[in-house]
Amino acid sequence: MTTTTTVLSTSAGGPIAWERQLQPVLETIAAPVPRAVLIGNAGSGKSTGLRHLRDALARRGRETTLLRGPEADVSRISRSHVLMVDDLHLWDDALLAPLRERAEDPDAALIVARRPWPATAASRDIVRMLEGHSPVVVLGHVLRSDLLDHLGDERAMSDGCVEHVLEMTGGVAWLVDETLRRHDERDCAGGRGHDELDRSLAEAIAHRLDTVDRELRERIEEICVAPVGAALPADSPDEWLKRGHAEGLLQRNGLPVPLVRRAVRASIPARRLLEASLRSAGGLQAQAAEESALLTGLQDERISVALTTFADDLLRSDPLRAADLYRRAIDCGAPAAELMPRRARAAWSSGDFQTAAALAEDALREHPLDDSIADARRDGLSDITAAVWASRAMMQRAHDVHRLVLPTDAARIADATIASFGVGSVDPPDAAAPGATLPSAHSVSMEMLRAGLRASIAPDGGASALADLVRAAETYTAAHAVDPICELPAVIAAVTALNLGALPTARSVIDDAINGDHGGPWARPRLQLWRAWISVQQARAHDARESLRLASAALPLCARDDLLAHAVRVALARRYDDAVGLEASWSDARGVLLRAEVDLFLLHPFAEFFSAATRVGDAESVQPHLTRALDIVERLGSPPLWTSHVRWSALQQGILLSSPERLAPHAKALVAASVHSQVAACMARAGRVWTAVLAGTVDQEAVVGAAESLARIGLLWDAARLAGHGAARTTDRRVAAQLLACARELHPSEGAPRPTGAESDDDASAAVETAPEEVLSDREIEVAQLVLRGRTYAEIGDTIFISPRTVEHHIAHIRRRLGASSRSEMLARLRLLLGDHGAGSGPADGPP
Repeated sequence: MTTTTTVLSTSAGGPIAWERQLQPVLETIAAPVPRAVLIGNAGSGKSTGLRHLRDALARRGRETTLLRGPEADVSRISRSHVLMVDDLHLWDDALLAPLRERAEDPDAALIVARRPWPATAASRDIVRMLEGHSPVVVLGHVLRSDLLDHLGDERAMSDGCVEHVLEMTGGVAWLVDETLRRHDERDCAGGRGHDELDRSLAEAIAHRLDTVDRELRERIEEICVAPVGAALPADSPDEWLKRGHAEGLLQRNGLPVPLVRRAVRASIPARRLLEASLRSAGGLQAQAAEESALLTGLQDERISVALTTFADDLLRSDPLRAADLYRRAIDCGAPAAELMPRRARAAWSSGDFQTAAALAEDALREHPLDDSIADARRDGLSDITAAVWASRAMMQRAHDVHRLVLPTDAARIADATIASFGVGSVDPPDAAAPGATLPSAHSVSMEMLRAGLRASIAPDGGASALADLVRAAETYTAAHAVDPICELPAVIAAVTALNLGALPTARSVIDDAINGDHGGPWARPRLQLWRAWISVQQARAHDARESLRLASAALPLCARDDLLAHAVRVALARRYDDAVGLEASWSDARGVLLRAEVDLFLLHPFAEFFSAATRVGDAESVQPHLTRALDIVERLGSPPLWTSHVRWSALQQGILLSSPERLAPHAKALVAASVHSQVAACMARAGRVWTAVLAGTVDQEAVVGAAESLARIGLLWDAARLAGHGAARTTDRRVAAQLLACARELHPSEGAPRPTGAESDDDASAAVETAPEEVLSDREIEVAQLVLRGRTYAEIGDTIFISPRTVEHHIAHIRRRLGASSRSEMLARLRLLLGDHGAGSGPADGPP
């Protein structure tokens, strides 16, 4: 038997995406009983497709009947005839009955075409029955490859024109077809753009709008004049959106493609524009003013004021839209100099740091130095300028800005404190006490941030500092603050938790910040990068790579974030890659160090660079950064919370270099700090054991104990390395095997499973090995202890002087932190976590 292959090409006059979209049908018509469904919106090529299929079937000797309406008795058409029905969506249920009977017969040939709307129950039944024989062919969307195939090798269209066609049409088939028929390379040559083409297409779109009923046209106009990115009108039922999509004027999600939006905005009469604007924006007259300005080009003070007011309202919720409205307000006559500070703030909030910097510098350049300082204080340009320098990983310049322009309110004083601590200065510029005002979430957050930073440099201030900083981060999130700031409160809190070895707390702080949109759009990449960093420390390589991917895909990274991204990649390579991979990652990161300075809040990523550089034999290149890091913590008085990890990284460098003279001062510093710091004590102990191992003395109990203590303070990789070094240097094979097993348990290889969240009872038992302070705050531990004693919300509130509602809030937070899905599960996990801590003494221990 001979098999004939049917080939239908675009040269035959078919739709642009003919060969790709109709391939399933080409295979179907070769079957003894051709059965298929074509679904597409207006202009997608359904009717043309049916005609070509009819011709192809005729060439194969098949008899066909093509119906464009119920003008024939379907029951009289032979089952062997290929019955082809166009516009099935126009048939009512009574007329569809014989077609449904034919569809139920698997030996009856039937090919139908319809729009996606309307779809009666009978027509949907027919589609489902035919779909059982071959996949439904959905027409109407053109891919870039479809367009290039259609144009052929000798296409008369530039790459820029191709991209413009696909972007403006959204790949809607009839729009792409109209665009190709009207496109002339001479209209867009010489940098003239595509305005002529777009105006021509607007006429075609306007004509199609005129052919639909009035209610649908008004709905489409309402959607098109709404701000880009705005939600669909609340009173837009699905039926209207489906009708618009079936007509080829809306996408399936109910939004117009750019060409339709532009055509409606350019052609809609002024009266209907105003009506649609008021309907779509809930009475926002600024929207009508914006559209009027676009249409007429008027320079009118009323329009510019309306646009500016609208932009001010959107500055926090939609900074990109606000920035665009400020530009339009200037086009309509608003003073550019007055709007420059607000444009700079909008650019920062949307993550466009370079534009924010340029606008802030331009605004300051407009005035002599003395006047610019006053303007900077009044308009908030100083905090934007300082935050831009910090985003460039040049914290010293941010500190200089705050020294030049003294802060005058609590938020800017706190930001100046961040910058000064970042460069090792204890005393930031202070200002007179602000006037008495009602506290706000933002001002309270800034007060707690300052208190936490000051507590962090006290010898025994770690726990107090962490509590203040975690609360500052949570309050900053609650304030929905998106203002420029040198470093995010959540990052500072997470870094402090890392310094204290509390990885779960660091992870929780960052996760809460991401979920709460802490800092706004510009902050998302940085928070994802810190989540990636913490995941590396927790030996969760997959999570780290996923967070790194999300951060890198969001926005162009500033120098500070780029440095952290490279630190994550180097850390992953050092733990999971071979020497060649590590050298490649370090080579990529080396250039970043030339553009960034170390500061207090970047000590962890720089510590990774110190170890990686030493590992690949490039220790001297990072020595200036290590010296600068030590200088910063020494200028703060060598507080254990900030000093321990820097000293540990320097000690590790000495170990890798087998250099006792480099190792000794840092070992002594850790011993001195261990009086006030459990982290430093663990590091000092591990340093002694490590030095003994490298000297050939392997005490299994000492090595395991030191490794486990490092793991408890969050240094899982270093703990595994210590155990691995001990295994490599012992002559006792049994000891070597046990130390290797210890290393694998402390830091599994990338492919090994590792529990996450609260997935099983094994996870709950892991809480036994976790200090309560790493999971819950002091107040939450206090509440949890009372819960385990059977106290009610009211009784707990009376005992610790808080309201029952606050108790309920704490318990909900505890449940989330423990990953418990029910109250009973929460209680079981609390018993495991708190152990003896959950039992009190005295009267409080009475029966529930």
